Amino acid sequence: MSKIIKIYCEGKQGSHDYDILQKVIGDLSVFIEPIGSIRGAGAIIQYKEKEVVKSDFFILFRDRDFDKPIPQMPILEQDNERKYCYWAYRNTIENYLFNPTDLYRFLVEQNKTDIYQINNENEAKQKLIEVAEKIKDYQAVRHAMGSMRTGESNFGTKWTEKSGILPESLEKEHCRIKALERINQAKQLTENWNEEGLNEKANEFLEQFNIDFMNRLDFLIWFQGKDFEAALQILLPSFPTKSYYKFAKNNFNYELFPDLVELRTLLQNKLK
Repeated sequence: MSKIIKIYCEGKQGSHDYDILQKVIGDLSVFIEPIGSIRGAGAIIQYKEKEVVKSDFFILFRDRDFDKPIPQMPILEQDNERKYCYWAYRNTIENYLFNPTDLYRFLVEQNKTDIYQINNENEAKQKLIEVAEKIKDYQAVRHAMGSMRTGESNFGTKWTEKSGILPESLEKEHCRIKALERINQAKQLTENWNEEGLNEKANEFLEQFNIDFMNRLDFLIWFQGKDFEAALQILLPSFPTKSYYKFAKNNFNYELFPDLVELRTLLQNKLK
C-alpha cells in the first residue's frame, strides 16, 4: 500500500503556493492540501490528521513574511518547536517569481519592451533594482518590527490594511513614525519596544540593504513579495501582474532554488 504524504500550504488551489509546490512535486505521489490563511494552521492540520485522513508523513510549508529571520544560507528550515513546519528560504512565495530573465522575456512576449523601455535582461535587472530602492526604507522598518516582536506581541509589521498596500509615504522618517505608533500600542508588554530600539534595528537592515545587496538582487529574497509587486506597478504603470505571474509559473524551475530542491528530496525520501 502506497504511503500518504501530504503538504499543507497557505492559499487555495491555483494560488502561488499551490502552483509552485506542484512544480516541486512533479511526478511524486504527494498530496497538496491548501488551508487558506496561515492563522490557525496548527488547529486545522491537527483536525485533518486526526478526523479526516491520517498521513504517513505531513508538513506545513510556509512563508517567513517577517515571522522568522531569513537565514544566511538558502535552506529549507525546520521549525524547532513545530517539527511538522518547514520555512521557505525567501520572505514570501511571490519572491520566487520575480527575476530579470522572466521580466524581460515576458515583456517581449507581450510586445511591451518599448512601452517600459526595457530592451534586454540588464535593463530588466536595473528596473527591479529601482523598484527595490523605492521600498528599501519601508522594508527595513518592517524587518525591524519583525525582529523586535516576541510570541506575545501584537503590533505586527505593517500599518496598512495588508501587505501589497503601500503606505502613503515610503520615506524613512514617515515609516519609522508609523511603526513606532504601532509599537507604542503594545508597549505595556515590554520596555524593549521603544524608538531607540526601532531605529537601531532599522538602521542595521538599511546598512545591509546597500549597493552590493541590490546588485546581487538579494532584495528578491528579503523584501516582501506583495510590497515589491505593488512598487513595480508604480514604476511600470498598467503592468499586467496576473499575466506575468502566470508566465513566471509556467516557466518556473524549482531546481534553481536550493531550499525547494531540499524540499523535493525530503519528500522523495519519505516515499521510500
